[in-house]
Amino acid sequence: MEQKTKHGPSWHQKMIQVLPVIGLATFVFILIYIRHSGMFSSVSDLQHFIKSFGSFAIFAFVIVQAIQPIIPFLPGGFATIVGMLMFGNIPGILYSYIGLVIGEIGLFLLVRRFGPRFARLVLSEKNFDKFETTLQTHTQDIKRLLIVCFIFPFLPDDLTCLVAGMTDLSFREYVQIIMVFKLWSVASYGYVCLFVLDKTLARF
Repeated sequence: MEQKTKHGPSWHQKMIQVLPVIGLATFVFILIYIRHSGMFSSVSDLQHFIKSFGSFAIFAFVIVQAIQPIIPFLPGGFATIVGMLMFGNIPGILYSYIGLVIGEIGLFLLVRRFGPRFARLVLSEKNFDKFETTLQTHTQDIKRLLIVCFIFPFLPDDLTCLVAGMTDLSFREYVQIIMVFKLWSVASYGYVCLFVLDKTLARF
């Protein structure tokens, strides 16, 4: 019997997989540099600087957040923290919510169009195995799984959105779940991570 050979990840898969690590390292380095250089003596100084770019800054941030669910530049919801620091807590959360809703709708449509080929493109082998396992075991209760992942924001909601695109969940139901529960997910994740980051950077 012929054995299946596993091919290693392609260069674009490797690049996508290493982006969160690079993004996180860059983000932390910039924060430490700003803190020690005195470039911005307070968060309000940073927000005032960002406001000088007008609506372009908001538009650019929403676009980055829309790309996040598909090709993550930062792990998890770290981009939400960036938005909260840039625009203030409430505006940052709202802009993150808008961008992430757009991105997760796009993610659903891409998976529905291209299927496992797209999932394999953006996922590591380990996460693709999780994708297949979740698809096999949670297809029938995918709506419940989506809601749970959004209520408890540290669960892998993007992976669940990938799975949802491979099930018979209607586009309308998917959008309704995203619109209702994503705001809570973004806000809770953002506030928790911002608190932890503030306590961590206070030691430097």
